[in-house]
Amino acid sequence: MEGITNLASLVDDARRHGDLLDISRPANPYLEIAAVARATDNGPVTIFGNITGYPGHKVVSNVFGSRNRIARLCGVDPAYLPRYLADAALNPIASREVAEAPCQQNVVSGDIDLFKTIPLTQQTRDDAGYVITGGLALVRDPETGAFNGSYHRMRVLGPDRTCITIQAGRHLLEIARKFRKAGRLQIPITVNVGAGPAVLLACSGSTQQTLTPFGYDELGFAGAMQRAPVTIVPSRTQAGAWSLGEAELVLEGYVDTSSLVSEEDSGQDGVKGMMPEAGGYMGRAWKVWEFRVTAITHRDDFLYWFPLAVNAETTNLMALPAEASVYDACRRISPRVFDTCHVLQAMRGCLGMVIRIHRKSFRDEGLQNNLAFGALSAHSDLGWVVAVDHDIDVTSADDVLWAVITRGDMKDGLMLTPRAKVSGMLAEGEAAGTGRKVYIDATAPFRHADRYQRGRFESVDLATWLGPDAAARVREQQTDYVKSLLSRGY
Repeated sequence: MEGITNLASLVDDARRHGDLLDISRPANPYLEIAAVARATDNGPVTIFGNITGYPGHKVVSNVFGSRNRIARLCGVDPAYLPRYLADAALNPIASREVAEAPCQQNVVSGDIDLFKTIPLTQQTRDDAGYVITGGLALVRDPETGAFNGSYHRMRVLGPDRTCITIQAGRHLLEIARKFRKAGRLQIPITVNVGAGPAVLLACSGSTQQTLTPFGYDELGFAGAMQRAPVTIVPSRTQAGAWSLGEAELVLEGYVDTSSLVSEEDSGQDGVKGMMPEAGGYMGRAWKVWEFRVTAITHRDDFLYWFPLAVNAETTNLMALPAEASVYDACRRISPRVFDTCHVLQAMRGCLGMVIRIHRKSFRDEGLQNNLAFGALSAHSDLGWVVAVDHDIDVTSADDVLWAVITRGDMKDGLMLTPRAKVSGMLAEGEAAGTGRKVYIDATAPFRHADRYQRGRFESVDLATWLGPDAAARVREQQTDYVKSLLSRGY
């Protein structure tokens, strides 16, 4: 991500690579923008340049919708992404404070009105209201000085107030407790919308992981990914708060921990739906803390980043830090046997993980289980881990399922743990955020490896046999699974 330190430069890069949808048709922030963002899931970066009710404003979505795009920004092969992020996290580059920054080209500290300033979106008719989905909360630990960045859904409640949903276990919650212990009920933060891809990605991982534990400075992680320090600038209205210098839009303010407000108008706690969440279901509305806005700062002609939680954009943002954490843990446990790991899109970011191994001798038997236990410990939100052999395409759900069905022994190769910490999207029973973890050993017994050998076919140039047009028609009709098999000679 070297040289791409803000959202505008990312958009320019997408345009150069033919990876941009520039929509000029009028788009209503009420339901329409979300519907189009959903329909273009996993496609090019999408810009809405004609927003109903907001002349001159632009909304950008699907920024991280493609792993190939993320890999291009990082300058690596897509298969190398977990290692790339793991290495970056272990070699942070500290942020750099500046006196002036693009995020403060315009400062609004009086007559604040979020509804007039920002093209706020509502996703479905069942949503509680207009929600900021791409707000990156930046806070500095009052004891260590480390910066924590994290995303939290924020329903707009009024011109200068929102709620902020901080789930149990999040590092922001732990920092808030430090402030409260010191008698400070108002916690100074900035909410940054749109920044460089490295920052947006580095701050996107669930927090219950070994690679970036509590106290880790996510801005250092981002600096390593973009190979340059992340710039920060002091807040204009909140002492002890800093903004991302390259952000498009910043809400300065404080989290008021003295009382709770409801995410939806009836005030019912955990009953009504809030908005579609990453797990694929409507998230519940809760009573949470309030965020008070004391200033809005923004770039000239700012881009409003709107990630859709159910899209690949959000699941990729969640998946890549999870993969990096598992990759780092597993390469420490058994670098000889561990190959790589991957979160399939259906695993919804960090609900599941596929780990691939390559045993070289009978002495390696059983290490797949050790690696699976390490993976489950490396990221506590993981609910499922599937171990597969080196001949399996971990990016293909079909190939992984084939391994489960043809190699999985449900008598000895299936493990259910006692109740443990899992993602809130997998929560079971009465205890919040707990559930049973599942491990499936879908590897073939090493002593019978010869019985699980896949047939290899000769490579052919289909255009030579059929002609270029007919060959193109065949490839168009083939599923991704078939293409994956053919690319490996199976």
